[in-house]
Amino acid sequence: MSADKKKKSKWNRFKQYLLDIFFPRHVKCIFCGEELDGSEHNDTCKNCQTALPFIVNYCIRCGEPLTHEGEGICLRCTQNNHSFVMARSVFEYKGKIVSAVHKYKYNGQKFLCEPMAGYLCDYLARWNVSFDYICSVPMFKKKEKERGYNQAKLIAEIVAEKFDIPHIDAITKIKNNPSQTTLAFRERQENVKDVFALNENFKNLIKNKTILLIDDVYTTGATANEIAEVLMHGHAKQVYVLTLAHALIKQDI
Repeated sequence: MSADKKKKSKWNRFKQYLLDIFFPRHVKCIFCGEELDGSEHNDTCKNCQTALPFIVNYCIRCGEPLTHEGEGICLRCTQNNHSFVMARSVFEYKGKIVSAVHKYKYNGQKFLCEPMAGYLCDYLARWNVSFDYICSVPMFKKKEKERGYNQAKLIAEIVAEKFDIPHIDAITKIKNNPSQTTLAFRERQENVKDVFALNENFKNLIKNKTILLIDDVYTTGATANEIAEVLMHGHAKQVYVLTLAHALIKQDI
C-alpha cells in the first residue's frame, strides 16, 4: 500500500471513530435517537417502527403509493412505458424517512446503510422473484469521490451479501448531469438521457439474466428507467427496481 493510501485509510478510520462516538451504531434508534434495548428491528425503536410510512397500496408498475386499496395503476404509468418490469419501494418519502436519508447521503452517516439495507432485505424476502445479479445506481466518479461513498452501492452490497446474489458494477455514469432534485417529470427524463453506459466488462455476463437495480429514492423513475434501458440494450432478460423510499412530485405528464 502506498503512503498516500495508508494516510487515507488512517484518516477514514479516524473519521469512523469520531462517527461511532457521536453517532453510535446499534445503540440508538436511527429515526428518533431513543436508546435501544436490543429487541428492536433494523435499529428502529418500536414507536418509530409503528409510525413509519410503509407503503401498503401501490401502483403495480412503479410502486407509487395509491390512496385506494387493491391493485391499480397510477396516472403516470397509464401514459408512460417503462424499460423495467416493475419497481417497488418500502416507504413513502416523507417525515422521518426524509431526515434519515439526508443524514445518510449528505451528513456522512454511512452506518445508516445497514438498517436501511435491512428494510430492503425484509421486502426482498417477501418478493417472489429470483434475481441473477444486483446492480446499484452509479454516481459520477468525481462526485462519488467528493462524497466519499455511493449510498446506493453500500446498501446494494449488503443486500447482495444477505441473499448471496452477486453485486456487479454493470453500469457506469459517464456524464455529470445536474441534480434531479428541482426538476419536473419531463425535465428529469431529458436530464438523464445518455448519462449512463454499460460496463463492457459485464456485457456478456448480463445476457439473458434478471437484474435487480437498487437505489435509495424513486421519484419519477427517470433514472431507473434510463439504466434499465441500457441493461436491456445489453440483452439483459429483465430488470426490476427496489428502493428504500418513493417520493411524489407534481404530475406534469
